[in-house]
Amino acid sequence: MKRLGEFLRSVIPADPFQLLFLGGIVCLIAAHGLRWQPAGLPPAGQSAGYLGLWLQYGAVFFIYFIIFAGMAGYFVCFWPGRHPVRRVIWLVCIPALLGLGLMLARVLYLGAAPSSVLESASSVFGHRLRWAEATLWKLPEGFQFTLLGLVLIAIFTSRMIFGIASLPVTLQNAGILEESSTAWRRLQIVIFVLIGPLFLVSALLSFASIGIPLMLYARPPVYIQSIWFSTLAPVMESAVACTVVLWLMEQENRRMVWESIRRPDGISALLSLAFPVGTAVLISTGHFVVDRQLWVAHGLGKIPEPEIGAYFDIPDLHFLLLFFGAFFEEIIFRGLLQKRFIQRYGMYRGIFFVGIVWAAFHFFSDFSFMRATDLMVLEHLGTRLFMCETLSFVLGWLTLRSKSVIPAAVAHALYNVAVFSNFGPPFPGKDIVRLGLWAVLAYALFHYWPMRAEDSHEQASALPSMENAV
Repeated sequence: MKRLGEFLRSVIPADPFQLLFLGGIVCLIAAHGLRWQPAGLPPAGQSAGYLGLWLQYGAVFFIYFIIFAGMAGYFVCFWPGRHPVRRVIWLVCIPALLGLGLMLARVLYLGAAPSSVLESASSVFGHRLRWAEATLWKLPEGFQFTLLGLVLIAIFTSRMIFGIASLPVTLQNAGILEESSTAWRRLQIVIFVLIGPLFLVSALLSFASIGIPLMLYARPPVYIQSIWFSTLAPVMESAVACTVVLWLMEQENRRMVWESIRRPDGISALLSLAFPVGTAVLISTGHFVVDRQLWVAHGLGKIPEPEIGAYFDIPDLHFLLLFFGAFFEEIIFRGLLQKRFIQRYGMYRGIFFVGIVWAAFHFFSDFSFMRATDLMVLEHLGTRLFMCETLSFVLGWLTLRSKSVIPAAVAHALYNVAVFSNFGPPFPGKDIVRLGLWAVLAYALFHYWPMRAEDSHEQASALPSMENAV
């Protein structure tokens, strides 16, 4: 526990209040996909007047002010400039407040009951005021998380105004050698694009494949109902993301990535299959044993006997396409970022920070159209962070051992197949059990078969060192 505490202290910012700023940004990122439509608000197309119709359909555009504020928050984390307070106010707070104000005006205008021509102006105003007061206490989750994000950012900004906080986010005792600022700046750009603007690429692809046909034919295209479309869409998004990142890299970084795409040794290849398949088989076997015991104890002669074949369904072939999406992600996170971060922060902290960036990379897509409650958002954030950290250590171990991203890509793809295909019958808490087994696996790998320090440094020895800033 002492070592765990020391490790946790080593991965939090030098100024812990910087976590408030990061938390506020995550709230803004999550808010864009949450519920903004209060119960009882008329559906689109049923509002009287041009202004009402414009406010109904304008919600899609109002949300982009909040999306921009979240991206700008990431930007300020990397490049606060000489006047960070001004950047926070103008790039983060004002766009978020503008989007929030437009969404609130939309709710108040569309939700207020229509008034009679016989009512006096004071009566109408009083009625609308009472309705607004009652509505403000019942605003949906999108409003709540935007307000929470702004409050957290405002607290941190007030500390910057008084000179007791600063940006960018920095860590204590990074242990960095003399380094090239150009190399670190380019890596910062890559990380910023991954966790911020790259989300717009997915939005553009969705608009091109669904939005344009919908506008042309006034109905959803038939192909979006195909299972192949839902499987190929993430592959295309990952391929575009990988292309953008490779384009942003320097030539040296691209060469380093290509060198990581090599044929692994036989043991690493077998392990990349054994880890995901073994955990999936273990879960299904345990589920069968429990159901069998319950049947013997309570259902003998009353319910059908559990059949072991029903617990080991073979996934459809189209799930194999998930390998390509996993491969593109592994090129970025294990082929590039892991080597850089290990050099910068050491092996354990480096893999940990890769998991953080990997989780942040998924935040935009995780919360798009989620329509979740407050507790669901917090649960989803925690699950995403825990999953990416757990897999980051297992996949990172595979990459360090094999000096190739291919075993990690295979294990990553098979993990996704087990998740999306629901290998075996579902049961409450199945996802938690799966993550728990991978966490035990990560601990066992680094505890009983640790990588030697020279193994991790060997992969980073040819790289120029970088600056002491996150």
